[in-house]
Amino acid sequence: MRIGEVKAALMAGFARQLALPSGATGLAVTQLLNVANRKLMDGAAAALDARPGDMVADIGFGGGHGLRALLEQVGPTGTVYGIDLSPTVIAQARKVFRRPIREGRLKLHHGPMDELPLPDACLAGVATVNTVYYIEDEPLAASLKEVARVLESGGRLVLGAADPAYQAGLPFRDGMISRAPQEISQFLEEAGFTVTDHRRIGEDDRAFHVYIGTR
Repeated sequence: MRIGEVKAALMAGFARQLALPSGATGLAVTQLLNVANRKLMDGAAAALDARPGDMVADIGFGGGHGLRALLEQVGPTGTVYGIDLSPTVIAQARKVFRRPIREGRLKLHHGPMDELPLPDACLAGVATVNTVYYIEDEPLAASLKEVARVLESGGRLVLGAADPAYQAGLPFRDGMISRAPQEISQFLEEAGFTVTDHRRIGEDDRAFHVYIGTR
């Protein structure tokens, strides 16, 4: 196998781990993302602006940095739901967050965004970062409608995603769906959200996008 083919195979494997982390490699990838995407995750948590006592969710929480940020926001009287497709990620979070789980402040669930194990209008806010690249159009529309279902009136969805120009230059972009900002805003509006803010996290034209949709 040539060097180029080896590199392509490695990048394809990395892309698969980004989409669905598994095993020791998946855990390493999620920890790397905790560091590489810290500004984006902190920016998304700040945009969610959860209050003490709120009930919120982080969907596709990966390495768990967002869970930690939301637990700090909602405080000892609030509740955070962590929902992810990866059994590996769920198992790791159960080890890392033993105390808030034991206290009932963090509840973890394995499953997709379009099948949330929550009752109607129960959450004040939902954050999801770097997830929409891995969801086809129809499931994405269904997922956002499901998020709208579990949000209370006036509840807030914060969605973080990379700029398409940045995605285009990634060596591990295989399997990632690139959507322009106006497309993401349209998906949100069609799901019943009012896009009240669209901000950038970063210093250049490839800075990440953070969309805020109000129910």
